Parts: sequence; C-alpha cells; structure tokens
Amino acid sequence: MEYYFQDYVFKSDQLTLLKQGELIKLRVNEAKLLALLLSNPDFVFSKEDIFSEVWSGKVVTEQAIFQNISRLRNIFDNHAIINHPKKGYQ
Repeated sequence: MEYYFQDYVFKSDQLTLLKQGELIKLRVNEAKLLALLLSNPDFVFSKEDIFSEVWSGKVVTEQAIFQNISRLRNIFDNHAIINHPKKGYQ
C-alpha cells in the first residue's frame, strides 16, 4: 500500500520512504513503525501494540520505541507523531 502525505510517499510493502521522488533512508524498524502508524492514523497504538507489530517475538526495552519515534520525528517534524501519555502513539 502507498501512503501520501506532505511531500512524502511511503510504500509499506517495500518499507521505503520517498520525499519528492528521493529515497529517504529508514532503518527496518523505523519503517515498520511508520507502516503501523500510517495503517490507522486515527488510532492510538499502545507500546504493547508497537512491540508486537514491530519487534514481534523479540525482547526489547521501551527505549527502542523512544529511539525510533525520535528518528521519525527528525525526518518529518516533532508534531508528526503524537504522544498520548499513558496510552501510546498516533
């Protein structure tokens, strides 16, 4: 599936992000997290949702989520991903 927003196109089946046709480098987990968030932009994904979808079967700390959210915010802007305290991310 392709998602179009701002000057970006995200191809979730290939986990690739383009800005005005230029490839933006994403790490695999960043791309998986972006795919999850874009799959339902009105939904607030809990940390548990993110762990099960992005790091399926792997043991990681919450720091992994924070780092990947931070990297995505650096690419887009600080308001692109909303943090809902004690609930999750949107």
